[in-house]
Amino acid sequence: MNQPIRRKIIETHDIKPKPFYTLIVDGNNLFKIAISADKRVNRNGDEVGGIFQFLLQLKIMLSKRDFEHCYVMWDGNQSGQLRYQIYQDYKANRDKHYELKSESDYDKNINDFVKRTIAFYNGKNVKEIDNTKYKETEEECFDRQKEIVMKCLEELFIRQVISDEVEGDDLIAYYVNHKKDNEKIIIMSGDRDLTQLIADDVCVYVPSLKMGIVPENHVSVMGYRHENVLLKKMICGDSSDNIKGIKGMGEETFFKLFPEVKEREVTLEEILERSKSLLDERIKNKKKPLKTLENILNRVTTGSQGKDIFEINKKIINLKEPLLTKEAIEQMENIMYAPIDPEGRSIANLYQIIMSADIVDLIDDNRFSTFFSTFNRIIDKEKKYYEKNNK
Repeated sequence: MNQPIRRKIIETHDIKPKPFYTLIVDGNNLFKIAISADKRVNRNGDEVGGIFQFLLQLKIMLSKRDFEHCYVMWDGNQSGQLRYQIYQDYKANRDKHYELKSESDYDKNINDFVKRTIAFYNGKNVKEIDNTKYKETEEECFDRQKEIVMKCLEELFIRQVISDEVEGDDLIAYYVNHKKDNEKIIIMSGDRDLTQLIADDVCVYVPSLKMGIVPENHVSVMGYRHENVLLKKMICGDSSDNIKGIKGMGEETFFKLFPEVKEREVTLEEILERSKSLLDERIKNKKKPLKTLENILNRVTTGSQGKDIFEINKKIINLKEPLLTKEAIEQMENIMYAPIDPEGRSIANLYQIIMSADIVDLIDDNRFSTFFSTFNRIIDKEKKYYEKNNK
């Protein structure tokens, strides 16, 4: 994928630079939603609904504001590796096998052959010798459509970042943590973990809710203050990523025992002090000690973190300190605010990509031009930005 090369940006001397908006899309999250929601196929029987739906949702989002730039941050092929090195149960519930990264190319080819052979004899994923159409696996369908989406985005001047071991969340967090003072960011994602990043100038737009989550509405939408997202997950864990929390501590219990998280920012030290106080109060009133409170104080978990549960959970959850490789940081530094060279990018190229994928709903000239007209604004802005910084 062609990435823009950092150029020297012309400095302005305005005391208060004009605010501008940037859209950052959680690529894998939006694409998973798109491919699940839209199962349309082309005339060859290949699924293309994920491509159509991803572009449609992006089009709708771009129509909401006058964005200066749009970024799509993707999960790398071995994304999660950095968290796995800290906590080896990470995403084990999703059948992740990060240790396979050390395999040689020969081993990978052999393993791929074995998987296909097993699938053949199980009656799945069959490619008959008599030219019967090959049936894609879900993973192959996902990868094929994602590749087409990425090609389309290049032609549409949408900035993209993908780095092998790094998750899209961390790329988004890095950007937010290094944004310009006059920049307002909208993050498009269904991942509520990203609400750690919200601020007066950072919003998380959740497609399923069709609304943005900001500091003012986080309590009404999520049930507690946004400053406590990390704290809650450090204590309760995150079942979606197989991150274990304190034994017996679910969200309902957490909010019942510590209602102050709905009112103000709370620290781990306060939670520990409050737990001890509640236990002492129960003993004083001759009530049976609450096991969950004891578990907090004794750091009891069913996970592999052991007594280091709070420290480990903080490292793998905290987006204020995202986990990136040196290469990923270099990629981010090279693309943030760098002019995009328009050479080689065109709507004609985009049309050829759509034609090759045989996305029938977009092939007609009128449908194509109408569908992609919303993207013209971001294309024009990027072209002007390039011209301005390359005079």
